[in-house]
Formats: sequence, structure tokens, C-alpha cells
Amino acid sequence: MFGKLGRMVRHLEATGVGLVPDHGVVVDEPDARAVEALAAARRGAYAPARVLLAATREEADWTLRDEAATALAEIAVDDGAWLGAWLGESPEDPDALLVEAFRRIREAWEVRTAAYAKDVDEERFRAFHALLDDALPVIETAIAAAPGDPVPWSAALAHCIGAGAPRDVFDGCLGRALACAPHHLPTHLNAVQYLTAKWYGSNEETLDYAARAAADAPKGSALGALETVALAEVGFELERTDERPRGGRTAPAPDRVDAVIATAQAYSASRPPEDREARLIRNHLVCVLDHEERWAESLDVYRSIGRGATSAPWADPANALEVFLSHRDKARAWLAAAIPRNGTVPAPAVPLPESAQPQAAREIAYVPATPQRASQELLLCGATVRLAPAGRWTLMEAAPSQETPGKRGRRVTVLRLDGLANVAETAFDSDGLTTLVAQCEGAGSRGLTVVTKGRTTARHRWAGPGTVPSQETAQRHAELLVAAAGGDAREVARMLRDPGDPSELLIRALNALGLPPLPAGFGERSEVLADARGATVHRARSLWQGMKDFMSDDTDPNPPLQLDGR
Repeated sequence: MFGKLGRMVRHLEATGVGLVPDHGVVVDEPDARAVEALAAARRGAYAPARVLLAATREEADWTLRDEAATALAEIAVDDGAWLGAWLGESPEDPDALLVEAFRRIREAWEVRTAAYAKDVDEERFRAFHALLDDALPVIETAIAAAPGDPVPWSAALAHCIGAGAPRDVFDGCLGRALACAPHHLPTHLNAVQYLTAKWYGSNEETLDYAARAAADAPKGSALGALETVALAEVGFELERTDERPRGGRTAPAPDRVDAVIATAQAYSASRPPEDREARLIRNHLVCVLDHEERWAESLDVYRSIGRGATSAPWADPANALEVFLSHRDKARAWLAAAIPRNGTVPAPAVPLPESAQPQAAREIAYVPATPQRASQELLLCGATVRLAPAGRWTLMEAAPSQETPGKRGRRVTVLRLDGLANVAETAFDSDGLTTLVAQCEGAGSRGLTVVTKGRTTARHRWAGPGTVPSQETAQRHAELLVAAAGGDAREVARMLRDPGDPSELLIRALNALGLPPLPAGFGERSEVLADARGATVHRARSLWQGMKDFMSDDTDPNPPLQLDGR
């Protein structure tokens, strides 16, 4: 046990080479062509959405059409006044009807939730099926309004899954959808879901369907790697049931698993890092590789994914990021533990995305304590940071220039202290030490994270119109921010949903929360607190020395901070 732990501590840092930092990962980032329409819908205007969807229909860009319509529908679930106005003006518009069809499906699932059937109460199920019944005529109208369009059939297939449609009804909808566009990926994804053992088929049936669809796919398309999606679904189902293979839950043969993985790896290798078309396949591929405990190969795919996480296969969109990062950390830890003590971690075997290139840390943490108290809490943490007093807060930044050359502690690695949020999770787990971390993620992105009692409870990111959160998410994050610092939650929530300039919005949000302003140079250079009045450096200690200092019985339990000599 201790040998494995020692190897993990020794090698974990090297496994992170080429991986995008946690705060840089984005779930289901929208296509740039849809950003303006999504932002306008959140403001209550439908004209850009009407222009976008009309163009996708005229150009037969079914992938963008499906993606934009489902994203617009999700916005309309939170606030559908703009969609109602659009339908009021143009009740037969095929694009407005399409969004409304998806909105009805999404609304039903919001009521049911993504929980397993055994965890959904009878009242929710009744409401779910009632909403699906109401959705059916809307879906039929959307299909009739756009002959030859496969996207309304995606809503019909999703309805089949939720309503438990008989096989002949499902087969009929699938056949009509494929007649419109035989290689439309969302059509096949819905079919894979319907045919899984957790719904209405078997593991063998869903794998066989995916194999047939992949065999007919155009060369080089994502559809050619569809089997890895089916395999990920099968793996999750076998893990969930925790049973010996039986009936519809037969485990696929190892040779078949290897062949599916090889096909998906070849497809991934043919696409550039952070490629939009490849991101869904890559997310399912790492899921399968993790399940097979092929950690080195898995990390190479995580590197290719870069910032581009997807909600499937990980979880409901509300917690997909947390699950994705947890799986990525697990792959790193198990690979590190498998490397011999004197061995080396395999170097990345894939091109790295620009977002993973090393850069100076651009983060400032707001700790609600004196520098002395913060330093004491940091004793067992293993991080070297700079602390500067700012009223009732202490500002904290990473201070790599103050680390002893060649002695970046292995505890820093094993505790995942690769960002101030992770430092706060490890050090500030006591009551009253909820910490906020402001982040600069490049010219067009800013972030604000809340860490409470050793856990990240909110992670907000401003990156322009395409990344505006739902009203529910913004309100929840605003309440956590206000509970930690102060201010008006409604005002803060409005800022979190504002699609404006990220740098300006971060500054406004900090001001609304009553926090000290960011130091001069934030976002432009690292270690901006070096010249701050009263700045001191807390240097990492060995675990033994940290424990001795922490347990000290001296009159002043807080250790003297080392003055910054810069």
C-alpha cells in the first residue's frame, strides 16, 4: 500500500503535463456561430435565433441546427417569453416550432430529473408523462412544418425514450429520421440510448446497432466511432447494476472492446486538439479507457479534449464538470501509482492544445482571515504562497519565485495544489473561511470560484455571450457568493448572466460583493502582490515540520511570516 502511495506521490505531477487546468475546462461550449443567437435569447430577443435557424435549414447544416435548437430550448425552459412572442408572430414558422418541440421535451425532463427510475417518486412520473403527452402534438406539427428536416425527428425519438414508445413506433420514427439524413449523428445517438439495456433493449443490441451505423458512415466522420458511445453506455450500465452479466446486460467480449477502442483512438488521432466534431467521441472514449484501466492512453485523450468537455457521458449538465474532473484526476492518480519508483511517466503522445500550454498563474484568492491565521491554516498544505492584508480579507497568490529550487514539494502534487481553489480546498476547511478565487483565463475569459469547508461549491466563468448560465444556476452561485462576502444576490445574479466584457464584469462583481479591488497588473503578469504593502510569503514546509509548527504550544500559535525580499 505504502509503495503504491509513494509512487503516486512521486509521479503525479508529471501526469498533468499537457492537461488544461481545472478552471479552463468548459462543458458543452456552444458553436461560435450560435453565440449571438443564444445571447439574444437570454436577453429576450428572438430575431438572431430566427436568422440562425433559417440559415441552418436552408443550408442543411443539421448538426448546427440540432445543437442550436436544443440550446435555445434550454434557455426557453428558464424564460420562454421570447419564444412565445416568436410563435405569436409566426405560429407556423418551422424554426420556432422546432425550438418549442425541444422545449417541451426538456421541460418534461426537468420535472422528472435525470435520476434513475427507482429514485423518482410517483408524482413526478405522473407530471413527466403528462408533459410528454402535451408535447406530442407540438412535435408532430414541427415535423409537418419542415419535410426533409431530420432535427424534429430527434425530438420525436427523445419522446419515444421518455414515453416508453413501443418498438414499432420507435422503428418508424427512426426510419423517417434516417430517410431525411442517414448520417445525422443525433439520430443515431438517440437510437443507441433507446436500445440500451437500461431503456428498452440490450447491451448486445445497442452495440450491434452502433456497429452497423459506423460501417455505413462517411470516411472520417464521428459516426464511424459510434460504437465507443454504445460501449460507454454499456460500461455505465454494468457498473450501476453491479451484477454478474445476465440477460440484456451481457458484457461485451474483450476482443470487441479492444477493436472499438482502436477505432475511436484512430478517429481521435485524425482530428486536431479541442476539435468540436470529435469532442463527443473523445469524452466517451476516455470513459471507456478509464473503465478498462488504460490510464496512459486515457490521459492522452484527455489532452486532446482540452477545454472541450461534454455533459454526456458524465452526468446531468449541472454536475458534469465535477464528474469529468474527478475521472481525470483518477486517471492521473492510478497511472502515477502504476509507474515504478525509478520509472518515468510516458510523455504525451498527442499534439497539445494551446489552452494547455504552460503560463503564469493569474489568480487571486480572497481569504476571510488575517495573514497570520491564513498562514497557520496553510501549514499542513504544502504550498508556497504570498499573502497581503486588505481590510478584513487577506489576498493570496501563488509564489513560485519563492520556492526552493528543485524542492517543489511532492505533497503539492498529491494534494492537487495546481490552483488556488485547490489550495483553499486543502487548507481552509474550517467554518468561517469560505474563500473566493478570481481567475484570469486569457484575454477573453474571467472566473470566480467559491470554496467552502474544503469543497468547491460554485465555479462561474465569464467568456462572452455563449457561456451565460441558466437563471437557476446564476441565482444559486450568487447566493453562495453573497453568503461569503455580502451584497445583493439579485444584483450579483444579473452580473453572472451578463454576456458583456468578462474583465469588466469580474471587477463589477467584486465591487458588488464588497471585496477589495484586484491588484494592479492582474491578468497581465504573475505575482502581482509582490509589491503590495505588508505582503509576506508563506513557504511550503515538509509534512513533519508543518505538523510541528501546527501543534506548537508557543504563546503566539501563528508562525512568523517570512517577509518578501523582492
